[in-house]
Amino acid sequence: MNDDQRLTVDEGGIYRRLTEMVEQGQSGVLATVIRTHLSTPRHEGSKMIILPDGSVVGSVGGGRAEARVIEEAEAVFQDGRARCLPLNLAGDVGVCGGHMEVFLEPVTRARSFIVIGAGHVGRALVELGRSLPFRFTLVDDRPGLLSDLEGLPQVRLLESGAENLFSQLDVPTGGAMLIAARNHELDGDYLEAVLAAERDDGREFAFLGALASRTKAAMLRKRFAGDERAAERIARMQYPVGLDIGAETPGEIALSVLAEALAVLRGVPHLKDDEGLPLGVRLHRRRK
Repeated sequence: MNDDQRLTVDEGGIYRRLTEMVEQGQSGVLATVIRTHLSTPRHEGSKMIILPDGSVVGSVGGGRAEARVIEEAEAVFQDGRARCLPLNLAGDVGVCGGHMEVFLEPVTRARSFIVIGAGHVGRALVELGRSLPFRFTLVDDRPGLLSDLEGLPQVRLLESGAENLFSQLDVPTGGAMLIAARNHELDGDYLEAVLAAERDDGREFAFLGALASRTKAAMLRKRFAGDERAAERIARMQYPVGLDIGAETPGEIALSVLAEALAVLRGVPHLKDDEGLPLGVRLHRRRK
């Protein structure tokens, strides 16, 4: 097999893998050589997929240059933004003597969204959110409760209590988490597990919220008041969660949570006041 045939086979595999990833809602970064000058290891149009665990499909040249591309892909995973990466192969990251430019783009902008609690709001959030750029995992500790949702596209179902949840789930890069269990004690147990998982994994959920009234939120904050590190993290949570749209029904509450999650994940300026309340609440108070 000559080089042209090998490259055709390699790139054919890339396109098949991309199709699978899009159909299954899997995240990745596609790296494409878009410009070359003088001697380079791969031609323009060569492609490589970088997966969330750092493994790759295909190649843009190997060696230090490819390692630099994989390193830059982590930034794409973090913010979901495409970027160009110039590579100097005349000594910086290679010995070929040329230059090439690699374009990195997210394969899918879908973010991992873990929802703890398969009650009315949790189910409504998953149903409504499946049309948005999220991949859901719906968690509940009650045996058999999730059985009627089996086969739901783009939703993973997980029966798990707080004590063993994060032996089954990692903290996803750029992911979202909503805690909406059936009572505030269980919320606290799950939150404790989430905070421990973040510390163990060395990263945080980009969006972390919990469903609560102001009274329930105060009770949960009091539970962690003696842990300075936990209290600081909770202060940065979306808690109570959701934008103020006057939501009452589970579907409306789900809409308010999804809207806030998208705002936070896309870097829209924070939409709550100094008390942690949606800005609309303060405006509503002033009208009374």
